[in-house]
Amino acid sequence: MKLPWAARFLPAAVLAAAVAAPAAGAPTRPTPLAEPVAYQELPAGRYGIQITGMLTTTCARGIEEELQKLPEVESAKVDFETETLSLTIKLKHSLRVKALRKALHRAADLVNLGADYSAGKITFLP
Repeated sequence: MKLPWAARFLPAAVLAAAVAAPAAGAPTRPTPLAEPVAYQELPAGRYGIQITGMLTTTCARGIEEELQKLPEVESAKVDFETETLSLTIKLKHSLRVKALRKALHRAADLVNLGADYSAGKITFLP
């Protein structure tokens, strides 16, 4: 039996799992999503957002102040140690992620330390 070209590169266990066909009637495994869905808009609720680029606690205060200016934001609290923003969006409102990024850019300009903040992973908090 001639092995496929992948046999030269893949470990034997991986190759065996890929080649083996499931038995008749056996349940199939669901395929995991390749990438989580990225938020374009944040509906009303609480969110935890990873913020990178902060240099000092002054950066955290600048971000909080800039976000509080947005009409959709009920509250914004930045934890400098964990680099996490706790953001609450008002009921019947939504915040575009693009507006969040612009507010972070304005906060960087306001603090004027040469920092560049960026929003990372966004998690909905129940």
